Amino acid sequence: MSSPVREAHREKNAPADRAPSGVPAAAGVAAVTVLTSLPVFLPGAANGLVSSEFGWSSARMGAVLAVYWLASLAGAFLSKRAALPRVLERTLAVALLATCLGLLAAATAPAAGLWVNSVVGGAAYGYTQPHTNALLMRRCAPRFRPIAFGLKQAAVPAATLLASGAMPLLAGQGDWRTAFTAAAVLCGTGGVLLARREPPGQPASATGRGRGAPLRADAYLVALSGAGFFGAMVGNGLGGFLVLSLTARGTSLSVAGAVATAGAACNIVIRLAAGWLVGLRPGAAWGTLTGLFVAGAAGTALLTRPGLAVFAVGALLAYGGGWGWAGLLHYVIGLPYAGREQRATAYSQMGVSLGAAAGPMLCGVLFTAVSPAAAWWALTAAGVAAAVCVLLARTRAPHGRPARHPTGATQSS
Repeated sequence: MSSPVREAHREKNAPADRAPSGVPAAAGVAAVTVLTSLPVFLPGAANGLVSSEFGWSSARMGAVLAVYWLASLAGAFLSKRAALPRVLERTLAVALLATCLGLLAAATAPAAGLWVNSVVGGAAYGYTQPHTNALLMRRCAPRFRPIAFGLKQAAVPAATLLASGAMPLLAGQGDWRTAFTAAAVLCGTGGVLLARREPPGQPASATGRGRGAPLRADAYLVALSGAGFFGAMVGNGLGGFLVLSLTARGTSLSVAGAVATAGAACNIVIRLAAGWLVGLRPGAAWGTLTGLFVAGAAGTALLTRPGLAVFAVGALLAYGGGWGWAGLLHYVIGLPYAGREQRATAYSQMGVSLGAAAGPMLCGVLFTAVSPAAAWWALTAAGVAAAVCVLLARTRAPHGRPARHPTGATQSS
């Protein structure tokens, strides 16, 4: 049985492969992903300062973060039903400007503004993620696309590191608002620049509009969306509770932070490496995706064991595998639906957004009401479930070689 991933890569002798590699497009998409991720990672990094200033409980701040992912789910749902705009950059510009306004609201009127920031920022992120996926498929040469998706998704943990590093640098004397204002300025500047920019090397009309019939959820889309749901539970559960779990064991906050930082850095490397590997060997996509989820499950299982060294190894495995799959998942789910990648990856984004909201909430309940080990075992089960979803999707993959699109991408009839 041939794989749609392998078949799509057989287009390497088509005109698309002689097109520009798409490195500028991939870099631009990664930058947009970093900026539109800040509305969730900045409040997380400022959690302690905000809670002490307003007397908020951890549950209330957790709800603020969950709202972001629920809004992202709504944004992805709307994206699934939308036609591609004539110039994709304009949609990204609007998203950045909306993100800017949300961050400014959080900085100027935090009591209500943090909620506004989550709603606006989450919707902008969820709506634009499928659009950026479509942009990568259209602007990048086939062999570079897996790497481009890895770079795009590596921007998410990079945003985590940026937010964590920016807070102590910019939030002097407890004034966390400075970091939000600086992020808003970056988003606003990026939005203005994108709004004035034409797609490189082609007229604005070349991107075309996705006017095809709505893409219905088939078994392949549902299975990979399920993988995204369970995988995001693992990744976002880690982000919310890894440091807390370590400090509850008596580890110093500096050591716990170093373990979390090393895990996030490992996550970035794995996302890039997975894209590079699949770019060289397209047939490795399914095995790599399954292996990442299994490695993540092994890592969260190790987090239940005593000993800092074992915990650190588990954290690296959990971050690297349990959260390193994102770029590859979106790439694999969109590839068989040539010309409708936006709508296909909207399904995976909805799964990811729902899992990102559910994971921390589940971990919070288990961590408090049962034990930290119960939370990590729940995430281990989620990682195994994600791997099973990938195996199911592989057996239900759509087949048939896509026709070439005149612009170098592919277009289904």
